[in-house]
Amino acid sequence: MESISAIVAAGVAFSLSYYIGRSVASTTLTAALTGGVCGLAFAVVFFITTVSIGAIVPGMFDGWMLGVHFIVLMAIMPLGSASIAGLEHRHLERVEARRLPF
Repeated sequence: MESISAIVAAGVAFSLSYYIGRSVASTTLTAALTGGVCGLAFAVVFFITTVSIGAIVPGMFDGWMLGVHFIVLMAIMPLGSASIAGLEHRHLERVEARRLPF
């Protein structure tokens, strides 16, 4: 159960960082920083949500695996989200530059 919720949290963070890099950010650095913050925020939301659900429904989550997943998400999600947002914004800049007539 912890793995499934961690994968869902990572997927949502990565898709939001893709959206940020695609349409919200004005520069590549802004996109990367915002994507990193987004990844960090979703890792914390994952932890708070799973601990809350675990307190309400005892025995649903294993505390050890929850901690392991949280540590892994704290390391991977900010880096992955920042790179996804930065690379998408950079790709979008190159595509727009090719459309220029000169």
